[in-house]
Amino acid sequence: MNSPVNTHKRFFIKTLGCKVNQYESQAMREILLGSGFVEASGPENADIYILNTCTVTHEADKKSRYLIKSFHRKNPKAAIAVTGCYVTEDSGRILELPGVSYVLRNDRKGRIAEMLSGGGMGAEMAQLRITDFKGHSKAFVKVQDGCENRCSYCKVPLVRPVLGSKLIGDVVDEVRGLVSKGFREIVLTGICLGAWGSDIKVRRGAKKPSIVDMLEALERVKGEFRVRLSSIELKYVTDGLIGQIAKSNRVCKHLHIPLQSGDDKILKRMNRPYTAKGYLGLIKKIRSRIKGCAVTTDVIVGFPGEGDAHFKNTAACLRSVRPLRTHIFTFSKREGTAACRMDGAVGADVMKKRYNALCEVAGRSSHMCRKEFLNRELDVLVETKRDKVTGLLTGYSDNYIKVEFEGSDSLMGRIAAVRVKRLDGERTIGTVKNG
Repeated sequence: MNSPVNTHKRFFIKTLGCKVNQYESQAMREILLGSGFVEASGPENADIYILNTCTVTHEADKKSRYLIKSFHRKNPKAAIAVTGCYVTEDSGRILELPGVSYVLRNDRKGRIAEMLSGGGMGAEMAQLRITDFKGHSKAFVKVQDGCENRCSYCKVPLVRPVLGSKLIGDVVDEVRGLVSKGFREIVLTGICLGAWGSDIKVRRGAKKPSIVDMLEALERVKGEFRVRLSSIELKYVTDGLIGQIAKSNRVCKHLHIPLQSGDDKILKRMNRPYTAKGYLGLIKKIRSRIKGCAVTTDVIVGFPGEGDAHFKNTAACLRSVRPLRTHIFTFSKREGTAACRMDGAVGADVMKKRYNALCEVAGRSSHMCRKEFLNRELDVLVETKRDKVTGLLTGYSDNYIKVEFEGSDSLMGRIAAVRVKRLDGERTIGTVKNG
């Protein structure tokens, strides 16, 4: 390992993975800037590289190792600090890589400045918070950590096992600060967002708080902004949550609810606590109660034991759901998970074929979903950069449709009324009101 670096050095942060990681990188950025460090304009100017890793798939692990080696080639004299989920179970392997000076567990990210200043690791981190969100038109706010579920394929509960909920008052203060900076969309995120509140101690006989209580509190915050929920598991999408979204003018009409498989046998092997029929029933309820709500989802293909019939059930289920977007993953064997030891491995060629087939289903489903909004007006948060190819303004609607349209730069960072005029393949083209 290299010797500790001094303060007032230039750092560069690279983030892999989920919204929680992106939030935590921003928190580390603010801690470092507040401690006298300077952010480098790019990786070529850095004295310290900080890599915030992901370990959801083996490809994520591979990318982390590649980036570490790339940083070392760019500047062999620089210190490299590695943090994030890959560190939790693979710190020994990471420390063997050239240039790595530090590894930092997720629960110690709040001590990043102490570590880089040679002051030791200190105590457990304080609860992170942010005042800005560099490079984004919307701000992510982490309100929850840890996962209480035990899906057979997932490594996340092994690397983030401890549940932790940020108190409503702290979230409200953080959101107020971000809104005052001009952010018009706040995305609430967590490792298992729906579990927010389950670890909060209440007096005997009192009801545990839920994400609905969080949303109600944010309704009372002054300012022109909207709130979006990131991924939430089916079991946390209660009647109360559906009702809160339905009546709100602030909460986005969009829910990302992972499906993973549309076959009951595979769902059971995945240790997912629902059936395909149950999932479809929930989607039907959401659409009947929340006008204009869009659903996005995740699906895994090639899970151990998945045969042609199981895959066809998943494809059929996806057609019935008609998600606006579908994130499709091929099964990745993760050491320490139950699925790692399962028989019935699916060959790489079959996985690729099923992946491509499901992409076609997802594309048609997206088209059908977006078609429902032709000639309708949507509230679009305009991105701060134009599309590199077309030069058009772009932005996401309340229900997460990405729309492209002509307009002036003055619209950037604002919520604009845009009418959907046509669909062009995967693109949705609109015209801005009075534009």
